[in-house]
Amino acid sequence: MWVAFSTPEGSGFFSAVAMDEDGNTSGPHMGSRVCLRFRRAQDAELLRDYGMDGQVIETPGGDYRFRAFIPRNHLVTVLMNLGNHMSYPNFKASIPKDDVAFERACHEVWAAFGELQEGGPYGMG
Repeated sequence: MWVAFSTPEGSGFFSAVAMDEDGNTSGPHMGSRVCLRFRRAQDAELLRDYGMDGQVIETPGGDYRFRAFIPRNHLVTVLMNLGNHMSYPNFKASIPKDDVAFERACHEVWAAFGELQEGGPYGMG
């Protein structure tokens, strides 16, 4: 699951996957824990006020540089809290203007996903 989020404190992105601390992706232990993966450490820190309480570890050789392993129900709490605190009518417009790289990335993702829609983002052009 990919989640891009915006809070009054800043904006960020994470990927949530079923993986334990040893890299296992299957087995009986997989039901209760998830790994949140971040490109930027600051994105993980933004989630602390929304229920993410895992230790953030740096994995320089990984596809995502930062990770936090948390109980699955904490992911549910984070998503619920982000949703409950959402107050913007347009996600891309809510991104702080000084976070230029993140804003550009969100616009590029928006455009790429727009190509999935027949006729593009604005209809049957």
